[in-house]
Amino acid sequence: MDTNTIPFIWADVPGHVSYILIAVSYYLTNMYWLRVTAVLGLSLEIVYFQLSGGAMHTGIAWDVVFIAINAYQIYWLIADNRNLRMLEDAHLLRQGVFAGFSHAQLARLVKAGSWRTLEAGTTITNEGEPVSELVLICNGQASVEAQGHVVAHLRGGAFVGEMAFVSGKPASATVTVEHASRAFVFNMEKLRKIVATDELVAVAMHRVIGRDLADKLAAKNEAAAANVSAA
Repeated sequence: MDTNTIPFIWADVPGHVSYILIAVSYYLTNMYWLRVTAVLGLSLEIVYFQLSGGAMHTGIAWDVVFIAINAYQIYWLIADNRNLRMLEDAHLLRQGVFAGFSHAQLARLVKAGSWRTLEAGTTITNEGEPVSELVLICNGQASVEAQGHVVAHLRGGAFVGEMAFVSGKPASATVTVEHASRAFVFNMEKLRKIVATDELVAVAMHRVIGRDLADKLAAKNEAAAANVSAA
């Protein structure tokens, strides 16, 4: 047996493991573990380059750059999750319309808004006027008035200003708080910036808005059908 082949075999082990980890990172959907796995894989690749010998300085240098980028993103993921844990009543968002969001996605979203108590009589939107906030009603009740007629009542889990968020147009109705409500209020401009720079958040947000619009349309159709039956 040629003992000179043993060091070569062991030198290949970090390389095999590193490429397996990097391949696994492509499969992962959780951004935190994806980046952690990538850092481990790239670190082992550096070890492999060192053991292999030869002029591998370029490969090592780029690995260091990629590790630094991933480490920076890991730092912000941890910071975002910490901020989310500190947010008052964050569980109301996790268990409500944002139940399908990851911690990272929700942590990014909450940066664009804050909790607010809306007293009875508060006007959230005025028909025909620009909308600067997207409001998620978590409890309480609000009335929707269009062309001088009350057309709907909104309760916990409903958005106000969602059409303006999607279209950028003025409010299509006046929404007024009927019973004191606890709401999470997004700054429309900040929310649009987040959606424009994060595709995953954008897809998830538009899915939630679409579901809300579908629920409102279904409720409107049911009310219309009930009115026809009563007539």
